[in-house]
Amino acid sequence: MNTAGKVMVGVLTGAAVGLLTGILLAPDSGKRTREKLVGKSKDLRNKVTDSLDDVKMAYNRKVDVFANQSKSGIESIKNGLKV
Repeated sequence: MNTAGKVMVGVLTGAAVGLLTGILLAPDSGKRTREKLVGKSKDLRNKVTDSLDDVKMAYNRKVDVFANQSKSGIESIKNGLKV
């Protein structure tokens, strides 16, 4: 698993543990707890979406670098074969 994947797993695990702890220790009424839960769920969704966007951008940058290096390598080989 790459670093971005490990970070995402850590974020999701931490968020899930925090959410569960908050629910179990909530001193509020059921209705208020549900409202908080909905709010925290939305926050978690936003964090996961942001993390996924970061992973996508990092992946796309790596693909672009690899593609450019491959093109350069192919051009070098073509030029080397020309006599």
